[in-house]
Amino acid sequence: MNDFRSIIIAVTGAFFALLSPIQDFMAGMLILFAVNFVFGLLAAIFNGEKWSWRKAGMCFIYCLIFFATAASMFIVGHFMHTEEQALVCVKYVCFAAIYVFGTNILRNWRNLCTPGSPWYNLVSLLYYVLTVKFVERFKIFKHLSPEPNNDETK
Repeated sequence: MNDFRSIIIAVTGAFFALLSPIQDFMAGMLILFAVNFVFGLLAAIFNGEKWSWRKAGMCFIYCLIFFATAASMFIVGHFMHTEEQALVCVKYVCFAAIYVFGTNILRNWRNLCTPGSPWYNLVSLLYYVLTVKFVERFKIFKHLSPEPNNDETK
């Protein structure tokens, strides 16, 4: 039994040593996901929702999927001897996650603030800018936005 435990510890240590170049990205994403979870929980409590294990579990599953994807991309890049490009890929996936989860954090934060308060206005402005809602005000973008064509549905 001791030999088996030693093998498991050695393999786990080797795996984490392989992932050491993306350790900072993973720590940053862990903080982002924790903040997202806390703001989601606070917004749910503030809006009178009851605790949902399913909702919390889905949050953890999404985190697990993200970490598995980022680790897989880096490991494949490492074994293809393109570690620098793999780091760039992981970095851009982290930026995409920061955008998606950042907008979710701002939306939940706005739900926590009193409408009309300075904090509500500040968070609303940040959410407005981050979700690129201001682009909809330009006529050219309304013209270029995809609209369903009635001819295609026939």
